[in-house]
Amino acid sequence: MRTRLFAVVSAVVLLLAICTGVNAAKQQLEYYSMWNPGEDQQQVLAKVIADFEEANPGVSVKVTWAGRQVVAKARSRVIMGNPPDLIDQSFCELWGALLADKEVAVPVDDLLDSPGPEGQARFRDIFYAPTFDLYQVSGKSYFIPYEFITSGFFYDKTTFNSYGLQEPKTWDELMDVAEKLKAQGIAPFAQDGNISFYNAYWFYWLTNRILGPGSFYAAAADRTGETWDHPGYLQAAQMIYDISKARKGYFQEGYDGSNYPAAQMGWARRESAMIVCGTWIPNETAEGQAADFDIGYFAFPEVKDGKGTLENFEAYMIGFAIPKGAKNEALAKEFIKFTLKKEYQEMIAGQADNIAAREDVQLPTVLADVDPYLRNATEFHMEYDGVQAKLPEWFTSVFYGLDDRLLFGTITPDEFIQQIKQQTISYWQKKK
Repeated sequence: MRTRLFAVVSAVVLLLAICTGVNAAKQQLEYYSMWNPGEDQQQVLAKVIADFEEANPGVSVKVTWAGRQVVAKARSRVIMGNPPDLIDQSFCELWGALLADKEVAVPVDDLLDSPGPEGQARFRDIFYAPTFDLYQVSGKSYFIPYEFITSGFFYDKTTFNSYGLQEPKTWDELMDVAEKLKAQGIAPFAQDGNISFYNAYWFYWLTNRILGPGSFYAAAADRTGETWDHPGYLQAAQMIYDISKARKGYFQEGYDGSNYPAAQMGWARRESAMIVCGTWIPNETAEGQAADFDIGYFAFPEVKDGKGTLENFEAYMIGFAIPKGAKNEALAKEFIKFTLKKEYQEMIAGQADNIAAREDVQLPTVLADVDPYLRNATEFHMEYDGVQAKLPEWFTSVFYGLDDRLLFGTITPDEFIQQIKQQTISYWQKKK
């Protein structure tokens, strides 16, 4: 009797164990992230993941902190039809990987039109709304941001105040400030010349201010090369050449050979006065900043008689995409909305010192000067006018080398226009 009872109890225990094991099996969300362990944004997202798992006991998040090469690391899986459920990176990188050749991302308009994380009528209404239009394909949205980046001039207010300098709004005013700084023995501009996409800021922004948003992309995409004949492009080249070491020498000595992050850290130590960079620069240089360093920001100045204005604002977004074939598409959408809760967006601003994607989150103190430009913007454009995202091969194989040489003063503006026109024609001929 006892043996039989023991057998029955053992069977029941085994059955309960099996059932418990089945119930304990969790749904797994696989997530590839662009951040490295220890980075501020990684720590914010790690908190999001922990809270998401706690709020959803039947879910686990398997995250790969893949670094900046996240798209390259995930691409083979996307191509093979076995992608992770979620990828984050800049929209530029996501565009090139998931939308450039064919659409291998999941549209997210249904998510954007659903209620927001705090019960808002529509999820999309919590963002700087016009930025979504920049990355649409056939009227569909594929990416959702959690961080907003822009670029412009960063400077030390303490230095400016000590020399009675005012924040310039026009290129002529900027040149006046630069001349006064140089007269005091201070290099007006910092530049790590070995970073071509930093060097590219100058030409991209000047064509934007002279000819308006879309002008840089128009020239790059013109298969005939004729767009480069417009005098505005030559004007931009002349303005860059004018500040190079070939003419006025407004950059720090040896800028053409400066290896990142030497110049930007020199700027933080007040070895130079201004730097054109993205809104990550205050955070990136925080530990090396001189005592009483007081970061200020101003948008890239307007050019006299130019079509671009201070209200034309760059929107460089970082956020999520769901690859086609994701096993847990619905769960990925839940995680995205969870991440965009205000408490986590405030951590992006407060802990990571970056601009949150939500419009209702205050900018971090070190980026307070960006706020009026962002709020007063009437038109947004992609970083590098969309060239980096939509024409990445032209950007790196044609533009970078010539632009570097122009900024270093080793080719003249006329040579730059002549060569970039011819190389653009050759580039597109090979694409036929």
